[in-house]
Amino acid sequence: MRVLVTGGAGLVAGHLLRAAPGEHEVHLSWRTTPPPSGVPAHRAALHVPAEVEALFEQVRPDLVVHTAYSANRREDVVDASHQVAVACAHHHAQLVHLSTDVVFGGAAAPYVESDPLDPVTDYGRWKAEAERLVASLVPDVCITRTSLVVSLDPLDTSTRWLVEAVDRGQRPTLFRDEFRTPIRAVDLAATLWALVDLGPVARRGVWHLPGPERLSRLELGRRLLESTGRGGAEVVEGSITDHPAPRAADTTLHVRRRPPGPPPQPVP
Repeated sequence: MRVLVTGGAGLVAGHLLRAAPGEHEVHLSWRTTPPPSGVPAHRAALHVPAEVEALFEQVRPDLVVHTAYSANRREDVVDASHQVAVACAHHHAQLVHLSTDVVFGGAAAPYVESDPLDPVTDYGRWKAEAERLVASLVPDVCITRTSLVVSLDPLDTSTRWLVEAVDRGQRPTLFRDEFRTPIRAVDLAATLWALVDLGPVARRGVWHLPGPERLSRLELGRRLLESTGRGGAEVVEGSITDHPAPRAADTTLHVRRRPPGPPPQPVP
């Protein structure tokens, strides 16, 4: 199967590439940061219809794993997802779409796959809109919702921020009352490939892909500092009630539809 992974320079795409089964021909798309050499990579702005159409004409994917996003730009979430779904429908390509736990508002956890979406942040609203768009355009779309994606090799963005802040002598603020179900990037990649191999009928619909533990941002941060050799570092115990913008208090994901493959392991 020829698989196109969008967001080719990102964390999830990198782990997908590492774990790619040998029977799949993997291509990457990227826009600003080139992915590692040695794999077919194609530059495209996914919110631009003509560039997405040219990308699909060149790659001719059987399936797309859409990981590309930006937490700060609506066009990189909503418009990009829309154009990828349009191209999938036009070219009869299957679609595995990555979404997030913050499509939920955080007041009614744990959340199951069928719960109504009620985001409280801009990013959550964009991802909820993207879910609705791809579902309307690709009837057999597979929508996966995950939580914080954690990696020590390479460091994910949040862990890098935490480590760099501590190394500069700062005391980063970590929320004691914001709860997520973080997942290791290696486990997420393995589960996504297992979903790809299910086939379109068994795969379609919504899947929750959380890690095995409900952790506060504070608990997670302390665990990651310990794992990177900074266990004695001081942090500030903060509260989301002091944050200037709304934050979802508890987006714990519950799994009713058990994904294939081995269960994810706790974050280190």
